[in-house]
Amino acid sequence: MEGRPKMRRACLNRLDSTLDLLWFKPTDNCGSFTSFSLYGRDDILGLYQYLGNYQNYALDNIQLKLKNLRNWEFYLVYNKACNGIDSVFSDTINIDNQAPFDSQIDSVSVDFATQKTIIGWTNNPSNDIKGYLVYYVTGTNAVIQNTQQTNFLDNSSRNPTQNVLTYSIAAYDSCENTSLISQSHSTILLNRVYNECLKTISLSWTNYVGWQVKEYQIFRRINAQNYELVGTVVSNINQFTYNFNTFGDTYCFYIRAIKFDNTSSSSSNIVCVTTSPIIASQNSYVAKASVQNKHIELAFVTEMGTSVQNIIIYKAENNASFALWKTINTNGGLIEINDSQVNVQRNTYSYYFTTQGPCNFIFDTSQIAKTILLDVVMNAPGDQDLKWSLYNRFIKNTERQEVLLGNSIDFNKSSPWNINANLNETNSQYKDNSIFSNSFSELCYCIRAIENNPNATFTRKDTSYSNIRCVTAEPIVYFPNAIQINGFNNIFKPKGLFLDTELSEVYIYNRWGELVFIINDINLGWDGTNIKGDFVQSDVYMYKAYITGINGDKLQFNGTITVLK
Repeated sequence: MEGRPKMRRACLNRLDSTLDLLWFKPTDNCGSFTSFSLYGRDDILGLYQYLGNYQNYALDNIQLKLKNLRNWEFYLVYNKACNGIDSVFSDTINIDNQAPFDSQIDSVSVDFATQKTIIGWTNNPSNDIKGYLVYYVTGTNAVIQNTQQTNFLDNSSRNPTQNVLTYSIAAYDSCENTSLISQSHSTILLNRVYNECLKTISLSWTNYVGWQVKEYQIFRRINAQNYELVGTVVSNINQFTYNFNTFGDTYCFYIRAIKFDNTSSSSSNIVCVTTSPIIASQNSYVAKASVQNKHIELAFVTEMGTSVQNIIIYKAENNASFALWKTINTNGGLIEINDSQVNVQRNTYSYYFTTQGPCNFIFDTSQIAKTILLDVVMNAPGDQDLKWSLYNRFIKNTERQEVLLGNSIDFNKSSPWNINANLNETNSQYKDNSIFSNSFSELCYCIRAIENNPNATFTRKDTSYSNIRCVTAEPIVYFPNAIQINGFNNIFKPKGLFLDTELSEVYIYNRWGELVFIINDINLGWDGTNIKGDFVQSDVYMYKAYITGINGDKLQFNGTITVLK
């Protein structure tokens, strides 16, 4: 005898009115089935309508379009029974419009291992559950996962260590009927502030959102040890300060929210602090304070690998009191800067600095370095007296001093100076008998102090230059008293030494006081022509000469010149 067909599910797609009908096939013991028919009605009080006949009686599901979206009821009739007369009827089934029971999240936490969000919930009690939808909640709900599990690890780029993340879920059945979206739950975001000065780690966190919190528990781990409970606060407090005693350890923390009925908990992200010890610097020093043209070059040296954050530089002019000059951020090492707010020809400048670490701790203080100020007096050409202030001081003191001689105030430390004398570290004056020449019409001096050799503590050998002081010779000039046009001596021009030819001029007048010629370039002179370019007559002419020396002295000469033909 045949078993009856059993209706399983009637699912209606309400977007396109497509029906999916599934059933358990009847047993066909005598092989008498030839087809089956489908009947349905869209009103419980209405009559069933014939909806179609299907020759493939081996089917256990069909799909068809309905004429409306009403609550249809269906049954199947298999033709024929073993007697060849009767048909086999199924039970009836209505379209499944019933959504599953609502599912609720148990907790949303940050996974210890991955530091990603992990969401958990219990099995939905509905009979027909196909799976669950996980939503990421922002302004709208976005489905981020479709799963049959009761947990989900969000391995996306969403980062619960940086932002609060909010999630919801919904259950759905085999007809894709979906429950209401659950209440949203939000992760706990834990932050920390490390204060090495107070030896504290201040924790603050966002409230857990999703159920009523009974308390927050604070867990701490030191280095590779296990986490331990170190504090508990009530639900309306979301901050905690941890005090530590020694530097050098790594402290990690997380927060656990406990549900009011103790049935669930949620953990925050993990934050860690490595408490590096504060290491004071030692042996900080001013490597050099050296004049370079119109500014001062400074080099400061502090130890590397310490807790130095700044150096604070102090400056004094001549013998005035020191005042704060500049603060520079640094982690240590060599700092080279220039000071252009100086007058190196008039004043000495002293510098020192302190090293500063965290919490405004002052670690150490350098020595004071004072620049060299040189003065030169020329008693007579070839008799120059030099006096200077000693450099004070190199960290390893001065080995020797050199008196340098050049011919330009624009010389610098890389210029080809002549070493005029080598002196010991205590000399502060020197008499020089260098004479002027065509190549040295200006004598320029500089003092160079040279530090002692490096050692294990101070590995540099530095030099410090003074200002450059120059003296120039007095202009020497004489004038010829005659020229012969077209003769051997046919040019009239001043001759001499240490003349500034560009700034010197000579005016030629005839015996009636009329201007005949102007010599603008005394290197070219006057060839006996007038302003128009014609040669003048033989006669005695007067000149007025305005001569400027290279030392800036201005001289005036009057005389006569005889012109012969």
